Amino acid sequence: MVPDNFSTPKNPQTMVPDNFFIPNNVKLKGRPMSPGLASGNAFVYREAMAAAPEAYDIERHQVEAEFLRINRAADKVIEDLKVSASRIEERLDAKVAAIFQAHEAMLQDPSLRREIRKEIETELVNAEDALARVFRRWERRFREMTETHHHLADDMADLGRRLLLEMAGVKTTALEMMPEGRVLVARRLLPSDTVAMPRRSVVGIVVENGGPGSHAALLARAMGIPIVGEVPKATELIADDDVVMIDGFFGDVIVRPDEATQAEYRTKVSGLQATMSEAKRLCREPARTRDGASVDVMANVGCVEDSVSAAENGADGVGLYRMEQYYLSRKTPPTEEELVATLHKVGGPMKGKPITARLLDLGGDKPLPFLKLPAEDNPFLGRRGLRLLLRYPDLMTTQLRALLTFSNEHDVRILVPMVTLADEMAQVRRCLEELAREMGVKNIPPLGAMIEVPAAALTIPDILKHTDFFGIGTNDLTQYTMAAGRENPLVSDYFTDDHPAVLRLIQLVVEEGGGVPIEVCGELASRIDIVPTLLRLGIRALSVASPLIPGIKEAVRRVELLPPVEITC
Repeated sequence: MVPDNFSTPKNPQTMVPDNFFIPNNVKLKGRPMSPGLASGNAFVYREAMAAAPEAYDIERHQVEAEFLRINRAADKVIEDLKVSASRIEERLDAKVAAIFQAHEAMLQDPSLRREIRKEIETELVNAEDALARVFRRWERRFREMTETHHHLADDMADLGRRLLLEMAGVKTTALEMMPEGRVLVARRLLPSDTVAMPRRSVVGIVVENGGPGSHAALLARAMGIPIVGEVPKATELIADDDVVMIDGFFGDVIVRPDEATQAEYRTKVSGLQATMSEAKRLCREPARTRDGASVDVMANVGCVEDSVSAAENGADGVGLYRMEQYYLSRKTPPTEEELVATLHKVGGPMKGKPITARLLDLGGDKPLPFLKLPAEDNPFLGRRGLRLLLRYPDLMTTQLRALLTFSNEHDVRILVPMVTLADEMAQVRRCLEELAREMGVKNIPPLGAMIEVPAAALTIPDILKHTDFFGIGTNDLTQYTMAAGRENPLVSDYFTDDHPAVLRLIQLVVEEGGGVPIEVCGELASRIDIVPTLLRLGIRALSVASPLIPGIKEAVRRVELLPPVEITC
């Protein structure tokens, strides 16, 4: 929950002096990536092993021994990655845990091992030097590809560093020794950094590199930590133990604030806490606008912990249940029985409330360990979501059967991701109805289309023939409408999820949706400044991260639906 006068700037400009000395009370400007306010002494983190590893030549007969050292280190890192994924999945979110599961798959890639061995054999260099060379090459390859691959470059940098640290016998990092209550300042945060970071130690984060889709942003939002990114020279301009205040709503970083600034900040924090406390007190009450319109505020969940949090924060239901976590960490796909058991665990805390389960939403950008998917130059424009399910129908059939079984005890709705064509939805509808007949299920759960592609938004009447409701995924809808990757800081000016073009498409879905239920489940739904616009467009269901539900409900209560909004492009 944020005060009425808070808004998020779309194009923050950097305000950093050219020299490296900053006086007291200087404001640095960055990009808000996780909302909230934080204050504390700075902990400036510099990556371990930033210098190149020792390099030396070897003899031909030493090749096998050097490669054996690499294999042993890789096996140990794979074990650590499994532990990291499990720990993060329990503490935070399956989406963050999936990063480490993907790293494990990368490290087991035979082509990577072959390239490292070839480097040792042909160049006759030691294991550490060969590792550094190969991982630098892979990192460079990904950075030279399309912008959607840049997060993979960070993944390769992180894996290379993990291996080198393991070979050097380094078991701890500076992050693990961080004192409590600090504002972490870093050039960038790689996935292994996020695991090492003690939750109680970090009250806020400032990073030089990384956008809203970066690992640092994902982690911070999952942990409820304010973060400001894209702050140039932050690690040079901020010293250890400097008092730092950060504003994750506006993207402000104030270094060595004077007493007047600190007093102003304390007032702001007190006001925010009071507003949040009142919103939490009323979180289980219905959300109605000032003129009496009811709005469902639901939760995005991916695991049992998310579902518990949703219940605690007064969710009206689950608006988006992601099933991906039960696939990314497995070498074989889950069985129908395993999926049903998992569905019951996650659905338990929300018993009696509607649960919208999205079918598996993966593809070339998030490969499945048990499927050898072909490499794609631009996986975000490739075989993702429903396109993948139609190519591998057994995956879809297993999920649909599990959801039909689950629907005997729960109010379930089935959401189909990445719908582009009406015929795709017709195929899913036929499959669902055929399975229901085979299983003797009389009451078929509602089937919905996720509108993430402009082509789908522009052909709603055709898709409507095969669907019972719509879910609007504004993250991908913005990406495809604005031709700007949401993880790419180079085009962040273009990734504007409240652009008139995006809002016009939402309006079109409402106007041509035939009165069927429509929910918004992307990041746009969690923006308090945009909630009035969405409601005036006709949206009556919003799905957001569980901790945001009380604030969104309170925002709904302040809205008057008239006058209607006019969208002009």
